[in-house]
Amino acid sequence: MKDKRRMMLSLLLSVAVLFAGCSPEKEADSQRVKIGVAFPVSGNLAKIGQACTNGVEIAAELVNEQGKGFEIELMKVDVPDAVTAVHQVNRLILKEEVKVVIGTYASPISMAASGITERNRVVLWEVAATDPRLTRRGFRYVFRPNPDASMYGPATVRFLSEVVAPKLGLKNEDLQMALIHEDGEYGEGVAISTKEAAKKAGIPIVEEIRYNAKSTNDLSSAILRLKRAQPDVVNMVQYDTDAQLFWKQAKQLGLNAKVFIGNGAGQSSDNFGHTFGKAANGVLDTSSAISINPEALTTEMRETEKQFVQRYKRKFGKEPDLIARLAFSSSYILFNDVMPRAGGDDPDKIRQAALSLDKPVGSTIVGWGVKFDETGQNTRATMSVMQWQNGNLVVVYPQNFKKSEPIMIPMHDSSK
Repeated sequence: MKDKRRMMLSLLLSVAVLFAGCSPEKEADSQRVKIGVAFPVSGNLAKIGQACTNGVEIAAELVNEQGKGFEIELMKVDVPDAVTAVHQVNRLILKEEVKVVIGTYASPISMAASGITERNRVVLWEVAATDPRLTRRGFRYVFRPNPDASMYGPATVRFLSEVVAPKLGLKNEDLQMALIHEDGEYGEGVAISTKEAAKKAGIPIVEEIRYNAKSTNDLSSAILRLKRAQPDVVNMVQYDTDAQLFWKQAKQLGLNAKVFIGNGAGQSSDNFGHTFGKAANGVLDTSSAISINPEALTTEMRETEKQFVQRYKRKFGKEPDLIARLAFSSSYILFNDVMPRAGGDDPDKIRQAALSLDKPVGSTIVGWGVKFDETGQNTRATMSVMQWQNGNLVVVYPQNFKKSEPIMIPMHDSSK
């Protein structure tokens, strides 16, 4: 009997010693996952970069509260340009030991950052950059839930063919289009896809104007060229500040067209609506949707969208714009769907988990489905067309996504 008591006492002491070495603090540390967050929060993309960061923050908060078996800790850095991105992403990997980086919004920044992440076998989870080359270089650890530039042109041309041409009483071959776009990877990629889609649809391109978004502070000569071409449709691929410059000078110089349509970025930023007010009304934009018909969302996503908007307004004091919604949608896929399947942040397990996803259209608050191909591109990144109406950007196409009918086709005199 005494021997049995001694054995029991010895066992209890052993267990006590074992648990003494596993304090709650150490247990929590072992579950914490560091995620790098790299956006341009200074420079000419600062407002957009901050909106991206805000969207990622809300996604992390929601998932942390749901208790997925790990706690996400965001390690934020500012990457206003490609050179800075190389240094900062290196620092995240070497000093902070992150295995996943979320970023970066701009294609030049993403192309530079992805070289660093791939070399170090770290995941780059891109939320907005559109350069098709990003996922066409054979990299294993780059994933892009958002559309690439090649998806914009076909979506715009479908809208022009199905909606605009009938409203104007024109056939495709009579609907003349002009392109004006920044000359970086984003602008060139969208322009190429637009020209290819227009050629297939029989829509003539009567003018194409390129400019450098970083150095240009006067677009008057470009606008005069557009006036001379007299297009029915002006198709714009612009960032934030150059989109505002273009629209301001277009109004000053009396540039008139029946349709003005952007491609994400400049015309989809809430800056555009806030800056021009009623003068923004009628401007269209092809992009991921800011807010689609709730009937097109899954039941889970309807509730998730409500929570996202409520939290965003409470935390940041304003409605989330499209850029914030894109960043939230992309990072929520990673935090809510991929990392739990991967059991954490191991890059190879994240790759395997991401490639296994098969979610229908309507599985994100911007309407995307999720199905990554072997390159890391989401093949179900659904596009829509939106329009500025009464100070708000609303979805007008396609039918299952739209929340309003398109107005002002043709547009009124832009000089008034």
